[in-house]
Amino acid sequence: MAAARKVIFIVIGLACFVAGTIGIFLPILPTMPLYLLAGICLANGSDRLSAWFGSTSFYAQHVASIKAGEGMTMRAKVTSFITICALLGLGFYMMRRTPAKWILVAVAVFHAWLFFVHLPTREA
Repeated sequence: MAAARKVIFIVIGLACFVAGTIGIFLPILPTMPLYLLAGICLANGSDRLSAWFGSTSFYAQHVASIKAGEGMTMRAKVTSFITICALLGLGFYMMRRTPAKWILVAVAVFHAWLFFVHLPTREA
């Protein structure tokens, strides 16, 4: 049963990675959330990958405090949110003639809720 679970996580992780990579070129696909989901799934599907990712400086700086329940610093929240909004704004501008652009607005609202309501804020 554990082996089947790991295979499912690896398949989902690879699918999210491919979709995220396509999202680099198609603004309607949210690249970063798909890459994060891919990372989570691949880490759950492979003990070796999980150990490697846990030892990286990116993990130590950006993920470890969130995983420990401490949250993000306000500076990290604002910086991340501004970056996400800038990229979504570019996609919104490029999609100005289609109603699908409002999906990007929904994604921005979700990120605002996630960063400023759901995730706790910790001291720097």
